[in-house]
Amino acid sequence: MTQLEHPQNTTQVATHAHPQAWKWYHYFTFNVDHKVIGIQYLVTSFIFYLIGGLMAVAMRAELATPDADLLDPNLYNAFLTNHGTIMIFLWIVPSAIGGFGNYLIPLMVGARDMAFPKLNAVAFWLNPPAGALVLGSFFFGGSQSGWTAYPPLSLVTANTAQSMWILAIVLVGSSSILGSLNFVVTIWKMKVPSMKWDELPLFCWAILATSLLALVSTPVLAAGLVLLLFDINFGTSFFKPDAGGNVVIYQHLFWFYSHPAVYLMILPIFGILSEVIPVHARKPIFGYKAIAYSSLAICVVGLFVWVHHMFLIDFNSLIIINYY
Repeated sequence: MTQLEHPQNTTQVATHAHPQAWKWYHYFTFNVDHKVIGIQYLVTSFIFYLIGGLMAVAMRAELATPDADLLDPNLYNAFLTNHGTIMIFLWIVPSAIGGFGNYLIPLMVGARDMAFPKLNAVAFWLNPPAGALVLGSFFFGGSQSGWTAYPPLSLVTANTAQSMWILAIVLVGSSSILGSLNFVVTIWKMKVPSMKWDELPLFCWAILATSLLALVSTPVLAAGLVLLLFDINFGTSFFKPDAGGNVVIYQHLFWFYSHPAVYLMILPIFGILSEVIPVHARKPIFGYKAIAYSSLAICVVGLFVWVHHMFLIDFNSLIIINYY
């Protein structure tokens, strides 16, 4: 009997059960895997991108002739409002932050998954109902007050549709808050101990800065929209000029989020470019610390310059205390 044949020397090969590949139907379920959630974000946001693009094509086709032969004025205004809404809140922000961020951040910091996987799944599943509310509002005339929803116009046009629009944006904002909280905790607490902060990938810096910005600015927009919802449905007068309300307060609340929203869109793209270009150029990134710290600086400065969207208002109305 040879040594290999002896029962006491028999080598037992350990077998490990490898997880099976995800099936297509797993992407339609409440899945907590960060890569699945990232793909869910990307696919869903791309579907809304196509819907918003079709609205843009319809508007351009309408403008091809002077007559309203394709879209009547109210429907045109609804297309204009919801095209902007979909492109901002249901395409670029979810895809840049939720899609690429969820897929890549745990892999880049050496974590098995996001810090709060179930909360991560909840954040995604708030988006499809929001999209359904936006599209469903067309059955009630569609929101027609522009993507800014300025009162008093938003108080008097298609109130049911406007209320659905507000609820949709609140859902998307809630998704953004939950996702941003998850990103901050994941990067801050779950990166491998051997990775120093000056070794963190620049995409992680970009997502960290974006998440901090969203956590500060998004609740302000949500508060303004909830007050607007009360004015439409419950008889309050926060923004009704004829009842003592102040429409400029709404503009402050709206632009305090919507100016930083520019950076919510572009900072993750900057982070992607900072990772992709050095690889293809075969050279390390120049000015790593300047790029990382400037991402955080952009967030701080971006929170203080929202008023440049409000050039046409009376300067005295900038002092919010005058409202009281």
